[in-house]
Amino acid sequence: MTGVWTRNKNLKELTVSCLVLMLGSILILNFYLNYRFARMNEESHMAAARLLDLVKTRYPDLEEQEWIALLNQKGDARNGQELLVRYGIFQDQALSAGLAGQQRNLRQWATLLLFSACGGTAAFLFCYLKGRQRQIDCLAAYIRGVQKGDYSLEIDTNDVDELSVLKNELYKVTVTLRESAERAGGQKKALADSVSDISHQLKTPLASVMILLDNLTDSPNMEEKTRQKFLGEITGQLSRVSWLVAVMLKLSRLDAGVVEFNRQRLDVGSLLEQVTERLEILAEWKRVSLELHVGQGIFLTGDAGWLAEALSNIVKNAIEHSPSGGSVVLTAEDNAVYTAISVRDFGQGMTSEEQKYIFQRFYRSPYAGEDSIGIGLSLAKEIIERQNGYLTVTSNPGEGTLMMIRFLKQG
Repeated sequence: MTGVWTRNKNLKELTVSCLVLMLGSILILNFYLNYRFARMNEESHMAAARLLDLVKTRYPDLEEQEWIALLNQKGDARNGQELLVRYGIFQDQALSAGLAGQQRNLRQWATLLLFSACGGTAAFLFCYLKGRQRQIDCLAAYIRGVQKGDYSLEIDTNDVDELSVLKNELYKVTVTLRESAERAGGQKKALADSVSDISHQLKTPLASVMILLDNLTDSPNMEEKTRQKFLGEITGQLSRVSWLVAVMLKLSRLDAGVVEFNRQRLDVGSLLEQVTERLEILAEWKRVSLELHVGQGIFLTGDAGWLAEALSNIVKNAIEHSPSGGSVVLTAEDNAVYTAISVRDFGQGMTSEEQKYIFQRFYRSPYAGEDSIGIGLSLAKEIIERQNGYLTVTSNPGEGTLMMIRFLKQG
């Protein structure tokens, strides 16, 4: 109780206010009672004076000393009171004989009643504020727990007072903080996994470069043909590292949410022609033909640069999994709901189990080439989904693979 009194400034102010109110009420009540009894005494005195004046006028022969002696005599006043009441004389002052005793009794009872009322009110308010202080202490303890990462707040009240409203709002904030903490934990783990994957992916080509450079340094008389082969291998490995770093930077920007996509109206035919031109050399080297089937007047809204990156990764994956002499078919169609772009190859296809992991970072299918890192499709999916699109795969072993991209239209 002492702790509640010490911490709660409102409780102190309320107690002082109750004491002041109680003392003020007692003073006012005593003043009023004194005033009323004084008025009654005055009226009784004036009534007796009028009676004496009338008697003296009627009986002028009586001396004043006789009147005083008669008034000072003690006796039974019941007969006189009955007579006055019978004739309606001084009826309002008939009970004035016991005014002094009544005044004392009434003052005592009124004071006791005021003390009881004020004391009961103060006790009720003290208990009420003590309960409120207990609730505030609980909320304060919970907030300190939240600062330490404990988000286990439970709402166990259906009250509608301000503290319950505060607790409900605090619960909403807690849920938001818990979800943010969970997301942050997931992002932290994803970042740690990405760093681990990047380190692993960079380790192999960099190790190869170091070995080749050591050979070149330790063999100044190396044959020119072998030297050129080593230099070409070094150039290829460094190109691979450069491409990997560039892709990971793009993924990191997407994960951090710092990429702002430009929203512009794009001609799908022109976009796909740009993609096929970018991969024309790779297709010729793999002896794979690129077929483009796009109707006129097909448009979508998005960022041209990022969409070209996503489509290039998808088409590049299709080229790498196509047999020599095969083809990759790109088509586009449009309806009232979405704009669809499909990329189909006629390679070895994949099982339903492989399709579950095809868009995960650093996943490499059993048929992937040695230079494959397994990050292109993951990047493509990230880009497409962040521009109101969906990327799905349909494939069967021995029947090739169909990548379908759908961009929903917005009103």
